[in-house]
Amino acid sequence: MDAVEFFQTVNRLCKNRSCAGCPICKKGMCKDMCMVRRTVMLGDASVESIGEMISIVEQWSKDHPIKTRQSEFLKMFPNAKIGEDDGILCIKPCDIDKSIECTNGKGCDDCYRKYWKEEVSE
Repeated sequence: MDAVEFFQTVNRLCKNRSCAGCPICKKGMCKDMCMVRRTVMLGDASVESIGEMISIVEQWSKDHPIKTRQSEFLKMFPNAKIGEDDGILCIKPCDIDKSIECTNGKGCDDCYRKYWKEEVSE
C-alpha cells in the first residue's frame, strides 16, 4: 500500500466507523490516527492534494539527504576505503574517537555500522 492509498483508506475508515468500532482505536492508537487524519487529511482531502503533499515531501527528502558521519567524512576524504559487502567505511571508530571503548574485535561490524551511519547535525 502506497502513501496515497494509505491515507485514502484511513479517511474511508474514519468516515464509515465510530471510534468504538475502529480497529485502530481497539489497539490504543485512535488518538494518534485521529491527529494524523486531522493534520494530514484535513477532513476530505482529495487524491490530488494528498499526492501533491507526498511529492513535496519526496522532493524535500531528495534535496535534504540525511547527513551521516560517513557521508560527511567522505566529503573530506572521498577515496577512503569502503567495505564491498556493506558499504561502510573501513575505519575503526575506536581508532579515531577516544570516547569509544574497543571490544577487541567483538561486535566490530555493529560498531562500524552504528558509528558511521549515525545521523549528524549541520
